Amino acid sequence: MARNSQGLYYRLGTFFLLIILVGCSNFFIGNNDLASFTISPLNASILPTGTEQFSASGVFGDGSTRDISSTATWTSSNPAVATIDANGLATAVALGSTTITATDSGMKQTTTLTVSNKVVSSITISPANTTVTSGLTQQFTATATFSDNSVQTVTTSATWISSNTAAATISSSGLATGVATGTTTITATFSGVSANTTLTVQ
Repeated sequence: MARNSQGLYYRLGTFFLLIILVGCSNFFIGNNDLASFTISPLNASILPTGTEQFSASGVFGDGSTRDISSTATWTSSNPAVATIDANGLATAVALGSTTITATDSGMKQTTTLTVSNKVVSSITISPANTTVTSGLTQQFTATATFSDNSVQTVTTSATWISSNTAAATISSSGLATGVATGTTTITATFSGVSANTTLTVQ
């Protein structure tokens, strides 16, 4: 009986030690430690004489979000196409594509920068500021205007985001579905250029 009691105490002691170690490990993930980060814009295009300012937004251990553009390390995989300085400002050199990389605290994020004679000037979303009934859908369309004034539908190529998925979700093809009464901002991004509109669910 004594031996069984010792074994039980040993297992309980080991269990509580593990809990303490886990708690300590969480404690040592400091509030000021970088947990993750994103860079923007994604998949941007610039003219041969243009520049593009990239930025990095970090999420820290306390849940706060801060700009880390000036502390991240920026590199261009093809400086013959575009260079990038320590603050994330890319400068076109020649036609082509390069991978832009930001590194911070051992973490890395990448995106593509294209130098082209034809770049996106603006994007429009239609319909604008519309309403949908909960449980039903609304198809959005994204149209891009380029630097040569040409126009192209980019609905299936754009990246779609709903700011409030509790009100409505949106698919990769721009199809929004009403979830519950509320309002959300629908954003479409193509070639580093974004546009948004409001969707109200009733």
